[in-house]
Amino acid sequence: MTRIIGCGNIDRSDDSAGILAARALRERGFDAIEHEGDGFALLELWHGSDDVILIDATVSGRPPGSVWIWDPSSHPAAPENYRCSTHVFGLAQAIELGRVVGRLPARIRIVGIEAANFTPGGAPSPEVRQAVDRVVEDLAASIHPAKLPAMLVSQ
Repeated sequence: MTRIIGCGNIDRSDDSAGILAARALRERGFDAIEHEGDGFALLELWHGSDDVILIDATVSGRPPGSVWIWDPSSHPAAPENYRCSTHVFGLAQAIELGRVVGRLPARIRIVGIEAANFTPGGAPSPEVRQAVDRVVEDLAASIHPAKLPAMLVSQ
């Protein structure tokens, strides 16, 4: 089963992209969890999962709302794409540590949503909100949901 982890900070405008995507996917019955903590915790969150999708806001110079997918299983993490992290030990560092200690899932993909605004207390920009919706639709169409709640199945 695919483990989906939405990373970010719900209270920092565009940085909420991963969290919003995880919430929307969970509402559709997917095994999606939210992660607002330090990168070290990711090693535990993905432990035991063979297939992981991480969704996070990125800053790489692309236009806001751009979406890109990266497979770090064969390419080192590019910390310059994660300059928006508020943690000293962020996503890129967690991936590289996981690789070094043998705790990187067999299949791992990063879905980056290009962000521009990290204002505390602000809402995500329209471009990022639209990108979150696209990511949710694309992922929902491409992976099978976890067991759906009984009330959804019976209706």
